[in-house]
Amino acid sequence: MRTKKLVSILVLVLILVFAYFSYTTALTNFTLSDKTNSYLGGIKFHRAAAGLEEGFQIAQQENKPVMIYFWAIWCQYCARFQTDTLGNPDVKKILEEDYVLVAMDLDIDRQVAQQYGVSYPPYLVFMDPNGTILEKIPGAVEPGYLLPIVKQVREKVRGK
Repeated sequence: MRTKKLVSILVLVLILVFAYFSYTTALTNFTLSDKTNSYLGGIKFHRAAAGLEEGFQIAQQENKPVMIYFWAIWCQYCARFQTDTLGNPDVKKILEEDYVLVAMDLDIDRQVAQQYGVSYPPYLVFMDPNGTILEKIPGAVEPGYLLPIVKQVREKVRGK
């Protein structure tokens, strides 16, 4: 009888240890952001005010528009927007190839949000490489709505 209890306890401990390490490994492999970048909707974004400054430098060098994405971890609309709209293959391709992308967490980057008049997520601000605002999109929009705007802003910047 004691052997059965001992084996049962040992098996339970092994299961708990395995579950713990599987869980912590999954957490370390899933990253929303690090010191310099955020990863939202499967896309790499520059992060925070320093990322914005760096983004404008890159945009000027490469003659690309800048898109700032204001989001928040608690925003359910942001999660759907990231999956459905930013994750859309057509939208994602243009953003990754033709834009400099910057993500601002509304809970952290409040001053930047106020500077651009953003009070709720999700919110997109499109600018030329010099920081002139070309377009603002409040709310979670569908890929079919965003795609023509992304193309239009890109062509405005390329035409300059």
